[in-house]
Amino acid sequence: MTREEHADYVRWLKSLPRRKDHFRMPCPECSATRSNPKDPSFSVHITREGGWAKCFHCDFAIAWNEDEMWKREQKQQDRERQKQQKDASQQRKSQHHDTASQHHDTASQHHNTSQHHDAASQQRNTAQRKPHIPLQPPVHYVCPVINKNKQIMNGEMMEYMVGRRGIPMDVLTRMKIEERLEFLPQTGKEEACICFPYLEDGVMKNMKFRDAAKHFKMVKGAELIPWNIDAIKGKEKCYITEGEIDALSLIAAGLEEVVSVPNGAGGANLQWLDRFVESHFDDKTEIILAMDTDKRGVELRDELVRRLGMDRCKVVAWGEGCKDANEYLLKYDLPRLRQQVEQAAEIPLEGVFCPMDEWDTLMDIYYNGMPEGADTGLENLDRLIKFERGFVLTVTGVPGSGKSEFVDEIAMRLLLRHDWKVGYFSPENTPLAYHYRKLIRRVVGKRFEHKGMPLPEAGQAIRYLAQSVFSIMPKEDFSVESVLRIAAQLVSRKGVKVLVVDPFNRFEHQIPDWETETQYISRIFDEFSNFAVKHKVLLILVAHPTKLRREPGSKRWPVPTLYDINGSAAFFNKTDYGMVIDRNDELGQVLVRVAKVRFDHLGGPGDAFFAFSTYNGRYTPTEERTLDHNPPEPKWEHTNFLTEKLKPEQQGLGFNEGE
Repeated sequence: MTREEHADYVRWLKSLPRRKDHFRMPCPECSATRSNPKDPSFSVHITREGGWAKCFHCDFAIAWNEDEMWKREQKQQDRERQKQQKDASQQRKSQHHDTASQHHDTASQHHNTSQHHDAASQQRNTAQRKPHIPLQPPVHYVCPVINKNKQIMNGEMMEYMVGRRGIPMDVLTRMKIEERLEFLPQTGKEEACICFPYLEDGVMKNMKFRDAAKHFKMVKGAELIPWNIDAIKGKEKCYITEGEIDALSLIAAGLEEVVSVPNGAGGANLQWLDRFVESHFDDKTEIILAMDTDKRGVELRDELVRRLGMDRCKVVAWGEGCKDANEYLLKYDLPRLRQQVEQAAEIPLEGVFCPMDEWDTLMDIYYNGMPEGADTGLENLDRLIKFERGFVLTVTGVPGSGKSEFVDEIAMRLLLRHDWKVGYFSPENTPLAYHYRKLIRRVVGKRFEHKGMPLPEAGQAIRYLAQSVFSIMPKEDFSVESVLRIAAQLVSRKGVKVLVVDPFNRFEHQIPDWETETQYISRIFDEFSNFAVKHKVLLILVAHPTKLRREPGSKRWPVPTLYDINGSAAFFNKTDYGMVIDRNDELGQVLVRVAKVRFDHLGGPGDAFFAFSTYNGRYTPTEERTLDHNPPEPKWEHTNFLTEKLKPEQQGLGFNEGE
């Protein structure tokens, strides 16, 4: 927390209405995520000398000393006064003596007046200043505490690692692997566990405890980082495994630059990777993925390839009868294991495929049927369309029909229901704070104002969206190339899975002399489609229709089609999904027409009707309203979607790793 943020927080605490200097209240940092948000876990003590406040649930704490804060403000005022005097002195020397003397009197009078206005303005700003909501909440990770009394020397787990897992004792010793007694919630008692220390720059950040039955847990409240992360820093090449024992197998085979994901194949979310992409992975020319070959291992492998880049990733194949590195070591030996890893195959040549390349997908379809796609939770829309990544959705509608609003609805629901992070290129949604305001009220279900939305809920939503929603505003230009280049970086570094382009006509289009507008748009659409496939994102493209003519005797515009989009029929012919939005203010309803779904297992054409809430910006399914049919008012949804979404995770409870 910076000094300014600290001062803002203190001013807010001192401005709270209170009857005495010691009081308790719900914590502004964690109350929104708790089952009982009204629990007064935040204890505040205010005296003449200073004060302190602490939450006894999340351990957030802040303290201040009135004398120190006063001295700090005085020093700041002295520095500003000295700077003004120095500037005035330099100005006087540059002019004639008589003119300078006259100017000095005028400047002195102006300075006094200006200082009076500045003081009054500063006093007003201080009185009106609101508490600062940090972009990220103060994170207080727990440091693992080692109880030496529970350490076991050369016990059954070390024998298990050497005898049954084939890991040499010198490797275990060098990697600081220990054995100790630890309580495991799966068994309800203390078990002999092998302990894997998670170090960063030589400092322990976390520890995993695992017994012979593959039950494990990590330290509750500690940071989740890759195991052995220090080993790959500054190296040109690295290996990634699904578990620590697989990583130890590679180390025993002489492959030192290896890390393990911290939570097995259950960690396909890869949020733990975000902090290390730039510092530990961007400099790699080759990344070898030594994952398990089961379904969850393949999903983890594919997500790592997507995040780290297909062009530098290679995949190890374990062959018949082996699913991971340790099984291969036990079946063969260390030299064979090293040879197998070093023979890792490149990702199949881009643009050239055969049915065997899709064997796993084909077998999954054969046994389980076609994938259903991602739903939105809007029942009438889900009956018509489900979404898959790797496709393009084109949305159109006349100006003022609510295209951008409904695109936001889709994007936020895919984020909340499926963890599909969103990247926006939306120059019309500026200033950015105005757009974020709309997203916040949509997910919280209340107006974004201090009267309608409590500060903890507002702060919770801001911090959640700060990790999940990103806006693209290139400095150099708004060309398609610039936007897609930044979007590719968002995919790699932030895990973005939805890219919204709103609208198409805000690109700085530069049509070559040798291309017609139709040919140009067709080529650009191919770039969008290729980007969606390569980076496995859902690309949502908003495009305006050409100018339509009102029907005689009608005040409303006709409902456009995808063929009416200005510029080219490619918007219909080449898109995977097509959607038309039409708002009827007379009937108080919004028509969402699904005009195209390329694959029938993901839906088909049809109409869905909604009512739009001006209170929170949400769309609620409703029956079709006509002049002859007036269905009842819909049941408006005002619940906070984040209350359940951001429920505190049960860290440290443990589960079967399945390694």
